Amino acid sequence: EDSASGRLGIRPEDVRRPELLDGAFEGALEELLASPPESEDIEASMENLNLADSGLVDYQVSQTKNCGLWTISNITAPDAGPDAGEQMNGIARKARSLLEASGNGSTDDIIFSTVLLHSMVDFATVNGVYASLFKRPNPPARATIACGNSLGEGVKVMASFVVDLGPRDRRQGLHVQSRSYWAPANIGPYSQAMSIVQGTGRLVYIAGQIPLEPASMELASRSPEEGNSWFENYELRVVLSLQHLWRIGTAMQVDWWLGVIAFLSGEGCMDTKARVAWHIWEKMHTRNDEEMEEDDEPVLDAWDIKYGHRGDEQALKPALPDLPNFAVVQSNASVPPFFAVQVKELPRGSDIEWQGLGCRCARVEITPMEIQHGHQVDTVVDDDFTYTCIEIGIEHSDMVPQGLQRIIDTHCLHTEAHAVVYTRYPLSGSFTHGQIVPCKAIWSQEGRRLAAGIVLQRKKPS
Repeated sequence: EDSASGRLGIRPEDVRRPELLDGAFEGALEELLASPPESEDIEASMENLNLADSGLVDYQVSQTKNCGLWTISNITAPDAGPDAGEQMNGIARKARSLLEASGNGSTDDIIFSTVLLHSMVDFATVNGVYASLFKRPNPPARATIACGNSLGEGVKVMASFVVDLGPRDRRQGLHVQSRSYWAPANIGPYSQAMSIVQGTGRLVYIAGQIPLEPASMELASRSPEEGNSWFENYELRVVLSLQHLWRIGTAMQVDWWLGVIAFLSGEGCMDTKARVAWHIWEKMHTRNDEEMEEDDEPVLDAWDIKYGHRGDEQALKPALPDLPNFAVVQSNASVPPFFAVQVKELPRGSDIEWQGLGCRCARVEITPMEIQHGHQVDTVVDDDFTYTCIEIGIEHSDMVPQGLQRIIDTHCLHTEAHAVVYTRYPLSGSFTHGQIVPCKAIWSQEGRRLAAGIVLQRKKPS
């Protein structure tokens, strides 16, 4: 042959193609396939009330400042026009106005955003307008989901932002711009991760991860000729997307996950899907003394090396045993909080999207406790920062408005804690102390059904 490869006897099929899953995640997948959880959905017994049907959807813009962060939540602009692009333009104007009026930063200081759409049909249109907010490399990490009618009549988009009030030169970003075998390239104007200083450590915001095969950027699925069931395909996708989260967390030197949200879409077998997501999350936090093989693929691309202030980390490899770093855990509890949240749609038609918050730290103390309407887990980082997850059990669904108000009064009124509320039930019209993510259903550890899940971030009370 005339080509150099032909003269050398090298064919394309001779080039090493890394396995899709690392050893730890391949083992977790095999374990799931060997003992699938029982399918026992209870949707039929659930009452049909949701936020859209309640007539009480009245999202208020919420602002909090705590731990060097400023959160601006629940921005909508239905008055800008009926089109999603027009409404995103209206949201962009409101965000710029709030930032400029405060004198505390600009859109360049946004490190994480949550974009809620009425429909994924509007994804591309909203993306184009959203991108205009960010002129610098390494835009914020982002999670995008579609919530359908739960956003309220005439609302096509709702956005929430986390703004870093610290020095820009202390931030670190990871932007995967090109295809590789390591992790998916970004499919929109966002970074895969943004890291900021928090006390003596760092907080790491990770973008929502869907199960794209990094090399092809297509949703992962098993070969159809093998006769695989939906369940086997779903398990592959839930494991692969969690591996993406893990690899990005490892690249950003995360020691511990403070908590995770597994966004789910679809209509059938949702309880089973939630339990599968929980089981893999639990499995990956089971202490294991065996060494896991390191991947040889590079972690950082040229974009990140040039713009992300991380050129000195070119040699960093995804050493999976480092995450989770059990050496920092100073308590018996060893599995970070978990919520599975059912929404209408996810990007690319995916049925799973993992979104997590990590920390780089010296010490983590996890304290679970029972409370009046459910369960609470406090995670204290370096005796400075507290991340709290609160579960309101499904049996207390009639207490959601009052229960939420009590929680907000306890945690937010005097400390300016930032709250994120996941619920399918109507809230009080005066709820203005946090971000709201309307959903169809929510589950916690072991696949327990919840009426609501609340995440709080704040300085540890002195």
